[in-house]
Amino acid sequence: MSAESGRRTVAVVINPSKFDDVEAVKAVAAAGAQRAGWNEPLWFETSVDDSGTAAAESALEAEPDVVCAMGGDGTVRAVAAVLRGTSVPYGLLPSGTGNLLARNLGIPLTSLEDAVEIALLGQDRAIDVGLATFDDGEERVFVVMGGVGLDAEIMDKTDDELKKKVGWGAYVAAGAPALLKGGFEATLTIDGQTEDPAKCLMVLACNCSSVVANIEIATGAVLDDGDLELVMLQPNIVAGWVGVAIDVATRNRNGLASLKQWPGREFEFELDAPVLAELDGDPVGETTRGRFGVDPGSLIVRLPVPVAQAPGLSPRTSVTLDSPTADTVDSGEAGKPAQPAQPAQPSE
Repeated sequence: MSAESGRRTVAVVINPSKFDDVEAVKAVAAAGAQRAGWNEPLWFETSVDDSGTAAAESALEAEPDVVCAMGGDGTVRAVAAVLRGTSVPYGLLPSGTGNLLARNLGIPLTSLEDAVEIALLGQDRAIDVGLATFDDGEERVFVVMGGVGLDAEIMDKTDDELKKKVGWGAYVAAGAPALLKGGFEATLTIDGQTEDPAKCLMVLACNCSSVVANIEIATGAVLDDGDLELVMLQPNIVAGWVGVAIDVATRNRNGLASLKQWPGREFEFELDAPVLAELDGDPVGETTRGRFGVDPGSLIVRLPVPVAQAPGLSPRTSVTLDSPTADTVDSGEAGKPAQPAQPAQPSE
């Protein structure tokens, strides 16, 4: 608890470019803090030169009771990287089009008032954080997905202004030219076991099932099971994109069509040519090899009370509230950490 006035304090990392009226959204957050009996929020703005890392570090230095992100998926990822491994809860105040993590956590997207209330008064849940390393050797964090190929091409070519006007339709427009590319050859190693080289259009490491437009790409993936799901999209001359659509709709994986999926904690890949990579929708340059891993339960997020079953979370029976290191408790005994879930089985 913050020392000043014996009241709690929220620090908000905000990307001002996402809002037409920054002062108006700040007023909504301030009103929510006042209703909850908290101090006036502390504000830390991102900039062109800082996607949120420096702002989040400054926010953490203020020793708040909760840190929130108010911006796009890039801001959410930057703040998560700073809060990873700390005991400080993370509140999401969705804005923009993507809101990938908020969607999977069941955070309301259309009511800032409700999101603020959840961030201040909600329950805590530990979730996994993805780790990625590419050609440059730098380890980066992702919370929803990391990948190479088609997904990165789509994110790179999506027009921000069009996204504001038509939402998810902008991704479809960006994806059409990318579909005409011939793909690349990838050799995957999954938890130490190397697969045969395969021609593909995309390799995607997923921390949860829904990674774009509420489409379930990685069947059965959840944010709190201690592993990732690796999805490969392969060209299919016979079935084409109709086959891919059927696989997605029916949740079929590892069959005769185009989508393959593996659960695991560590994935390595080698490509036969440089391919564009992305993390949570942000392109990070081309790479020819890399690694995806997971840091289980390393990020504490704030959820509604009571919590509806969110698409990106495992079912739980009870929660521990108002604790700096609180997590949900499967046994119903407060104060004891939840037991890690068993690794997911291969999807059939």
